[in-house]
Amino acid sequence: MSFFAYVLLGGGAFACAASASELIYTPLNPQFGGNPLNSAALQFEANAQKPNAPVTPVTQQSSAQQFMQMLQSQLYASLANSVAAAITGVNAQGAGTIKLNTMTVSWSAGSCGGGVSGICMNITMTDSGTGQITTISVPKLTP
Repeated sequence: MSFFAYVLLGGGAFACAASASELIYTPLNPQFGGNPLNSAALQFEANAQKPNAPVTPVTQQSSAQQFMQMLQSQLYASLANSVAAAITGVNAQGAGTIKLNTMTVSWSAGSCGGGVSGICMNITMTDSGTGQITTISVPKLTP
């Protein structure tokens, strides 16, 4: 066997197939279709780049303060679930009012308004302490 034939045969043993795949652009920013888990890191980087950004001190809560805060959150969540059940639950009422300290929540079925057809549940929350009134309309689902 000649040297040239030996090099060709030997060189062929090291040849490999090249493969390519399509490049796919994936945005980083969740505003443009990127992974929503990137938002905290991007916000941190943006805040770090702000000149003269105010530094907010980190306050440590005691275990008792943390417990009270969690308990308060759970109680408010329970109240919110009770109000939601009264509005949309199995024994839903067409209209009603619930008073929670200075907050009054009242609801009634009516038209949706704003060009939306169908029946909506109109919910009004009034804080008698501040005088603030918040109204929302939720479309009522019909089977």
